Amino acid sequence: MRALCYFGPGDLRLADVAAAPLHSGDVRLAVEAAGVCGTDVRIAKGEHGAYANGVGRVPGHEIVGRVVEAGPSAAAAVGNDHLFVAPNIGCGECPQCLAGNENLCPHTDGLGITLDGAFAETVVVPARAVSRGNLVALPPGVDADAAVLIEPLACVLRGQGKVDVHTGDTVLVCGGGPVGLLHVALARARGAALVVCSEPSPVRRAAAAGAGAGLVVDPAHDDLASVLRDATDGRGADVAITAAPVPALQAQALELAASGGRVLFFAGLPKSRPTVELDTNLIHYKELLIAGTTASTLADCRDAAALVALGRIDLAPLVSHRFGLDQGAAALAAAQDPAALKVVMKPSIVGKAVL
Repeated sequence: MRALCYFGPGDLRLADVAAAPLHSGDVRLAVEAAGVCGTDVRIAKGEHGAYANGVGRVPGHEIVGRVVEAGPSAAAAVGNDHLFVAPNIGCGECPQCLAGNENLCPHTDGLGITLDGAFAETVVVPARAVSRGNLVALPPGVDADAAVLIEPLACVLRGQGKVDVHTGDTVLVCGGGPVGLLHVALARARGAALVVCSEPSPVRRAAAAGAGAGLVVDPAHDDLASVLRDATDGRGADVAITAAPVPALQAQALELAASGGRVLFFAGLPKSRPTVELDTNLIHYKELLIAGTTASTLADCRDAAALVALGRIDLAPLVSHRFGLDQGAAALAAAQDPAALKVVMKPSIVGKAVL
């Protein structure tokens, strides 16, 4: 089969590889769509720790497909239903897994991370993921391309739950990329009275307004602090979320949060600059709560899928580009383009990208 494989930093290329054999309980999915995200960009650049010895591994952890083959004793049947795949697979035995936090399991596996993922014509979902319910059926009418965003939506859901975004809040989202747009949409769905999105790209500012932001700000030309003060009678944001991997945003979020506010450091920082100087007096005197979240759990993924199935979140407007496997370099470039929203890899596309 065709697959985009990692062969070292800067070397993600199309290869013909043998389809992995199915063991008892495994299932094979034909990949309908796979999202391209910042994690995949870091993998391609050689900046992801899980790929230190990952030569030949296939990225792609935002997965939608159909079961085309089931191993002996597999619980999933071959059929035509679209399935979303929750990619993280904890050990199931450690204290974190027993507490429902398999994303924090020290022995966790992840499709597209430690295991072969969906930048391929097919992907194998191992028995332990099938048996615990990582395959989530999508109702008719849910677009497969848009459904790849259920995985990042699950991460966003986990983050907003951590800082308790609720009815009446003013929520500031710093960054209007695909994840920032999901934060905007979810904050509105959770009842936020005002969502403010700070984003330099005009394309993404327009998308943020479409996703529910009542106020969009160009931080390259406008004073975000002044705009936020004017919009909140000087209070600031009840919740400030950093949804872009920019160190300065973390320091700024403390300044922009209201007294008694909550701050979510959602986007991870580059390995080349993981530290930030913070004014901790702002935390102390404003009684701020600071939180961080990483990845998502199976429960988060199921909750995110339910939001989409119920029509609470519309993911389709967030997809801007679709590429075939033979366009891996173009897909990764688009995923880093401020004029793009969500980039999707589709094995069915051959040749020119579909925008």
